[in-house]
Amino acid sequence: MTPGRWPKLLVILVILFCIGACAHSHIGEVSDTGKAEGLKDLRTARVLIVYQSKYGSTRQYAEWLHRDIPSDLVDAEKVDKHEFSRYDVIVFGSYIRMGRIVIAPFIVENWGNVKGKKVILFTTSGTPPGHPNIRTIYDSGLPENIRREIKYFPLRGRILRKDLSFFDTLLVAVGRMMERDESLKKLMAEDFDEVKSESLVPVLEYIKTVMLQK
Repeated sequence: MTPGRWPKLLVILVILFCIGACAHSHIGEVSDTGKAEGLKDLRTARVLIVYQSKYGSTRQYAEWLHRDIPSDLVDAEKVDKHEFSRYDVIVFGSYIRMGRIVIAPFIVENWGNVKGKKVILFTTSGTPPGHPNIRTIYDSGLPENIRREIKYFPLRGRILRKDLSFFDTLLVAVGRMMERDESLKKLMAEDFDEVKSESLVPVLEYIKTVMLQK
């Protein structure tokens, strides 16, 4: 190659390099900006998910929420009540046992630290969410002044007899004998697993709405 061609070759290489760099930069900016804006929208509120679970249904729902929503996740037995002040939205998750919401006393005890925030409660049980018993359990489990400040979502859980403790097996048997609703009595006699991620869609939509309002 003659010496006179080197400057022309260098100019061509520089032009090609600039074109490639600009094209790469433009594609990257579009993708990253869209993703960043979406995350920014959902991170306008700080969310804490507090759950209490025994056989895993409530924990599974809590983990799915944590996966889909920027948040912190903690077992109710390990949460520091002073941490509530750091968050704008508190999500409580609990199973229902012996006709009561297990996490309800925890909510009442810590209401002074939670009051004024957006509070959401979801529960898991064998009773279908639309059954009147669910509302009775909720109304009897929390004082009216607290219920007014909570958005409540009842969800189906699971019962697998092989996993139940002896005491819980006995409780189910006694509860079935005392139950007057034949449809519920039938449900209590069978194993079931209704823990499904799609059941959380209304909960997720509500949380996202609350987060975007912050």
